[in-house]
Amino acid sequence: MKKQVTWIWILLCVLLFAACEKPVLENYDGGKKTGKGKDKLTRVVRIRPTELRVETIDEPLETKGQLLSRGVTDNEKGKKRLYAVNVYEKKPNDEGYSMYAYGLFTNPSKIAVKMNVENLYKVECLIVEEGADKLYSSDEGYSAPLTHGAKKATKAKNSFVFSKEENFNEIKKGETKIADARTILYPRLVKLYGNFEGFSPKATKDLTVDMKRTVFGLRFKVTPPDEGKLVIDYVGWRIALDSTSPAYDDMATYSFYNIEKACQDGYQSTVEVKIVWTKADGTVEQESKQLTLKRNVMTVVDIKVEGPKARNIMFKEEAAEMTTENVDWRLTL
Repeated sequence: MKKQVTWIWILLCVLLFAACEKPVLENYDGGKKTGKGKDKLTRVVRIRPTELRVETIDEPLETKGQLLSRGVTDNEKGKKRLYAVNVYEKKPNDEGYSMYAYGLFTNPSKIAVKMNVENLYKVECLIVEEGADKLYSSDEGYSAPLTHGAKKATKAKNSFVFSKEENFNEIKKGETKIADARTILYPRLVKLYGNFEGFSPKATKDLTVDMKRTVFGLRFKVTPPDEGKLVIDYVGWRIALDSTSPAYDDMATYSFYNIEKACQDGYQSTVEVKIVWTKADGTVEQESKQLTLKRNVMTVVDIKVEGPKARNIMFKEEAAEMTTENVDWRLTL
C-alpha cells in the first residue's frame, strides 16, 4: 500500500513539473500559444502608407508655382498604383537592423506582416503611380525600380516574402523601366517615399508611414521656328518642331532621380535644357540653360527662337541749295 501511495505521489509531481515547463502564452490578438521557451509572442501589424497633405509651393523661374493636382481624371482611372514595402528587424541584442520581409502590393489593405513583440522594426515604402508613362512588366513581374535581390523582376502578389538575404534594394534610385522597355532617370509618373524606424508592435497593431511626393512638374510652351527644325532636349526627353508644326503646349509630372532626398521640403535640383536650331540653309544654332526644378512645383518654360532682325537701309537726301559757279570763257578769233 505504501509503495502504491509513493508511486502516485511521484506521478503527480512529474505531471506538475511538466505543466510548469509549458506555460500558456496570451497574444495581443486574443489567441493562445503553447510551447517551450523557444516559442515567441507575435502579432500581425497592418502597415498604412498615407500621403501627407501638407505641402509647400514656390515660384520657380519667374513663373507662378502651382501645386500639382491630386485629382484623378477619367484617363487616369485605369493606371496602376503599386506599393513596394521593405521591413527590417532589430532584435534586443542587435546593433542594427537586418532584412526581414518585402512585398509588392496593388491593394494597400493587404499590407500586413507578422512581427515579434520583443523586437523593433523599420519599414520603408515606395508608391509608384503611373502617369504619362506606364511601368514595364513581363511574365516575370515588374522591373526597375521594383526589382528585388540581384535585379530580379517582382510580381505583385499582395503578400510578404520573408527573407534575410534580399529585398527591394533599388526603390530609392531614379532608374525606371517604362512600357517601351527603355530605362530612364526622370519618368513621367508619380513616386512617393516614406520610412519609419523604431516601431514596436507591443503597443499597437497599426503602423502609419507618412509618404512624401518626390515629383516636379514641367510645362513647355514652344513657338515653332520661322524656318528649319528646332529640337529641345531635357532630362532624357525631347521636343522636335519645324516651321510647319503647330504651337507646342504640354505639361507632365516627373519623378526626381534621388528619391530619398527629393521627399524633403524645399528640395530642388538643377538640370540642363539644350536647344538646337537647324536653319533652312544648314546653319546650326545652339543654346543651353540651367533650369531649377523644385519639389511639387510646376515650372512653365516659354521658348521662342528668332533669327537676326533685318537691318533697314535708309537714303538721306542732301538738303542744301545748289550753288552756282560762273566760268568766263572769252575767245578772240
